[in-house]
Amino acid sequence: MTNTFKKNMKKALVTSLTATMVLSGSIALTSSKASAASYQPSQPTVPTPTNPNKTVMLVPLDDRPVNVDMVIKQGAAAGIKVITPPESLIQTTLDDKNDSNTITNGTTGDSQGVVDWIRAHASEADGYIISTDMITSGGLVGSRANTQAISLEQSKANMKIIQELKTTYSSKPVFVFDTVMRLAATSGYQGTTSADYAEIRKFGRVDRKQLSSYSISLIKSSYNQVAASPYGSVPLSGKVTDINGNVANYSVTSEQRDAYINARSRKLDLNYETIKAASYADYTVFGVDDSNPEPNTIQTNEIGWITYHINNTIGKSKATILSDADSIAFTLMARMAKTLYAQPSLKYHVQYFGDNASTYTDAYAYEPNVSTLLSKQIEAAGGTLVTDKSSADVSLLFLSPKSIYRGSMVSTYTANVNASIPTAIVDFYQSSGSDTYSLEAMASNGNISRLIGYSAWNTVGNRIGMTIGNSSSRMYFIKKETDSAKLRNATQSFASLMIDRIIEDCDYKRADTGRKAKLESWVENTLGVTTNHANYNMDMTDAQLASTQAQYLASIRNGQATIESWYAAHGILEKSNGSRSFTTAIVDSVPVLQATDAFLPWNRTFDMTVNTGLATIR
Repeated sequence: MTNTFKKNMKKALVTSLTATMVLSGSIALTSSKASAASYQPSQPTVPTPTNPNKTVMLVPLDDRPVNVDMVIKQGAAAGIKVITPPESLIQTTLDDKNDSNTITNGTTGDSQGVVDWIRAHASEADGYIISTDMITSGGLVGSRANTQAISLEQSKANMKIIQELKTTYSSKPVFVFDTVMRLAATSGYQGTTSADYAEIRKFGRVDRKQLSSYSISLIKSSYNQVAASPYGSVPLSGKVTDINGNVANYSVTSEQRDAYINARSRKLDLNYETIKAASYADYTVFGVDDSNPEPNTIQTNEIGWITYHINNTIGKSKATILSDADSIAFTLMARMAKTLYAQPSLKYHVQYFGDNASTYTDAYAYEPNVSTLLSKQIEAAGGTLVTDKSSADVSLLFLSPKSIYRGSMVSTYTANVNASIPTAIVDFYQSSGSDTYSLEAMASNGNISRLIGYSAWNTVGNRIGMTIGNSSSRMYFIKKETDSAKLRNATQSFASLMIDRIIEDCDYKRADTGRKAKLESWVENTLGVTTNHANYNMDMTDAQLASTQAQYLASIRNGQATIESWYAAHGILEKSNGSRSFTTAIVDSVPVLQATDAFLPWNRTFDMTVNTGLATIR
């Protein structure tokens, strides 16, 4: 049998095992690993429109749910069918260790296979959203890897698909997104540990020589030059100070430094290929991955160089650069809905609860303040900011870190619901998960189902992008669509999408008391696996992995029941009939999660799949 066939057979077998263990209550704890990356559940079947208005091709950043499943549901909630390459072409796996302590490096997507798939299916789509990281490096992890499965020359050749699409289908929108390599390497991939991640990230934050004019060679030279003349080499160990004056020690080996700089150099070359391809694309987003607000990091010259090209060679109307990676597809799907439905720009009014976002930064964003990032993401999604709430299409409520004004936000939300103002929430109350108090308060008064967009997932860039993306694409659809069957089908997907978002952000990633923390505790106390939770492949047998997946499924089923109860018998916005006039539908129920609907896709607790099926709506 081929390796691919063996891998697929093992997927089916272990997925079946997981379901059996959940139903029987039996959890096996020990077994041996047969091969590397041997536990990978199959990709779930995500709801899509039964009679879509449009079809959009998505070449995702990688195969994680945030980059695939959630975007497919976002499209479905806007009457758009999203087609993606097969899982086998876009899948990333982390490093694996078998019983003999032999470590097998993880894998990334098949760039050439994806490009071939694009060519084979391009005629099926009305528009395209293309991750250049996928077509050049097999995905986000591959884009920053120390060693590559694809040559730089082939990666550059694959970028020609952007020009090819626009030349062949000139009337169809082509949106492209690329990433600026983050400050650290990937934990759990090619031997990099969580400790390595932390040290390399600090090394990347050390003040570098800053350029007044740019070239690729000058930027590469600056990677290992300190900020002050005579611009000597960045030491392998030392101290780094953040913008608040906090000092941290770091230490890397010469091998780690060289691998890191080589990976950045390759990524910079590919950034330039995206800059050139942007002349053919209708819109391009450069996402600065895992960044930092300090002014002179290893990313700063890269950002300055790309910004120069946006201002002078691509054009501000055709490109932007902002702090984000995992939610850029959400942003571009919103822009796609606007374009395909020929809708005017949505107007957003923003209210901050707590510190105004112009006064603080995020630890993973390079912008001088969060409000700058928010305005750029609204613009990238095709929207505009307004200062008059009465003229806005969407009221965006932003809950600032550790705000004491949570009650005021809930009151504002309730008033918006009563005034038929579509409302979205960016929940940045805490660094991990949502502000449960606010969500529970909205649920208790029966209003949470009226949310048009919500996120409390990961970085502030991710949270803004998901919220703006979901709310915008949904609004463009319900303002345009008049067919009752299409409206109902899209509302089923929208309810499913919002329930899943809240399960993940409120129920799973909730700090300390969420199901993520409880699952990690269960792994440590029941399975005796006490290492970090970034890559279970390294420390678990196949049966332990399956047991962990089964435990997760059982837990998330309980979480789904709770969140479903917040929506049951309550109204959800279905159709806009004009300013401040909306038709609502009632959520009755959602399907129970099965083994292929809820699992940890990379065998780590950071990413989770929860795929609620189509809701029953009346």
